[in-house]
Amino acid sequence: MAEFWLGCSGWAYDDWVGPFYPPGTPPGEFLERYARVFRTVEVDSSFYRSPTPFLVRRWAERTPDGFRFALKVPRDVTHEADDAQGSAVLASFLASLAPLRSRGKLGPIVLQFPASFRAPAGVAKLERLLEEVPREYDLGVELRHGSWWTPGTKAVLAERRAALVWSVVPGTEPPPWVTGEFVYCRLVGDRALTRFDRLQRDRRADLERMKARFADEARSVGSIYGYSNNHFMGFGPATVGVLAETLGLPVPDLSLASRAPGQRTLGEPDAPDGTQRTERF
Repeated sequence: MAEFWLGCSGWAYDDWVGPFYPPGTPPGEFLERYARVFRTVEVDSSFYRSPTPFLVRRWAERTPDGFRFALKVPRDVTHEADDAQGSAVLASFLASLAPLRSRGKLGPIVLQFPASFRAPAGVAKLERLLEEVPREYDLGVELRHGSWWTPGTKAVLAERRAALVWSVVPGTEPPPWVTGEFVYCRLVGDRALTRFDRLQRDRRADLERMKARFADEARSVGSIYGYSNNHFMGFGPATVGVLAETLGLPVPDLSLASRAPGQRTLGEPDAPDGTQRTERF
């Protein structure tokens, strides 16, 4: 049976202060508090700029053992026409991940292509990038245009053991191919919502469809990664709770992000021995 790794796309959202993080929480504490509830996160910020090795070391130091980071490859690799520059950015990005790899905290990395990236024009670039990412990295590929849903694309991904990302995103629906050792699902909404402090949409029908995919097509994989952004239902942490409930998994206790170390319940003092609660989803 596959092991589920469920979390949010990012952790640094001011709108989460109050409904998730305690009022007054400084941004420097967000990740540590997030990691009390979830054991994985998708790093969205790496899509816009490759993280520095110093920042990656801080992520590794501020999360517990067993925590996993999934990261988007910078858009300069997937969205720009200069292949030489993209290759240099990719090499730098992979090198920056060493602190996570050394501590066993690196999950999949994801090549996220734009909807304008289409077959057959983009096939050579896709094949080149699949070769440039060393095989010791778990690799996901997010394609957003129907021109890719061909046996040829499936064969190329399967040869690299790269997972086609199962995106729930407006405008496209990737087929439920299993082309790697894991499945990677992204719950992505449109951009109409601008506040992210509560659930505002009912997307349970989409979650039920994904549950059926996991049960039918993903039976052979060892791990299933599932991440929700805020736009999907309005509030990422609670959306993950709804997803867990839909899948019949334990629902994450969001209040853990607001407790002091060792607190068993809100309003209760720390444990006398200073032990920290380690239960996480």
